Amino acid sequence: MSANVPKDLLVLSGAGALPALVLAGARAAGVARLGALGLRGTTSGRTLAAADWKAKLSLRSLESLRAAIRESGFRHAILAGQISPLSLFRAAFDPELRAILSSLGRLNAHTIFGRLVAELRDLGVEALPSSLFLGPHIPGPGLLTRRSPTPQEEEDMRYGASLALAASDLDVGQTVVVKSGVALAVEGFDGTNATILRGGRIARRGAVVAKAAKRGHDMRFDIPVVGKKTLAVMKKAHCSALVVQAGRTLFIDLPAVVREADRLGIAIRAVDSGLPPAPVA
Repeated sequence: MSANVPKDLLVLSGAGALPALVLAGARAAGVARLGALGLRGTTSGRTLAAADWKAKLSLRSLESLRAAIRESGFRHAILAGQISPLSLFRAAFDPELRAILSSLGRLNAHTIFGRLVAELRDLGVEALPSSLFLGPHIPGPGLLTRRSPTPQEEEDMRYGASLALAASDLDVGQTVVVKSGVALAVEGFDGTNATILRGGRIARRGAVVAKAAKRGHDMRFDIPVVGKKTLAVMKKAHCSALVVQAGRTLFIDLPAVVREADRLGIAIRAVDSGLPPAPVA
């Protein structure tokens, strides 16, 4: 077992396939005891089935989260999976949680999850990078697909990569859509998929999607993620190419995503941003 591999791991699990992928990677790395703490109506049964200890709770009370973590007995945790931004406005939070959210000032992934990491620390739980057990799904630099980008797509990839990094640096969002040197959509609170669809409606065809993590990004949460659903949305929006940061982007089953991109004719390139890669075990 590597020195970076803990004896236990609790995955605070949102929606999607990423939490289950983290659990599988941790199991393969030799983590002895695995747990999954999910959200009712959000976390999949597949994620819970992959864990030795499992529980679900509602996104309403911070004290219920504290109680579940104390009961679990875990000393290491990873935050993985999606939580709908709209739930921050629609959920019936208790007074303590409402007060905490109000005190954060700006609501974004780093303020919200940073506060959660502080709660974990107070409970004696260390938050680990979500990338730690996903090394095989984080590509290095280069063309990932059979189809190479066209010269125009290559130019838009260069511009899109720089624009996505600038937007991420400002904590606006991690995704942009460009075509022919024009920025068509920048991610806001509506999320990646809505941004791709907005850009696609303007471009009509042939736009490039770019994703980036900001300088100094906290790799314990909110690393850019690409999955087959991303490609399905790109296809619906008639976007033709995707550029991501090498070593700083998680693919939800990298071989499967590349195969799907090849099937759809979408070109994917990972570029060296010169920034530190996500840590892996």
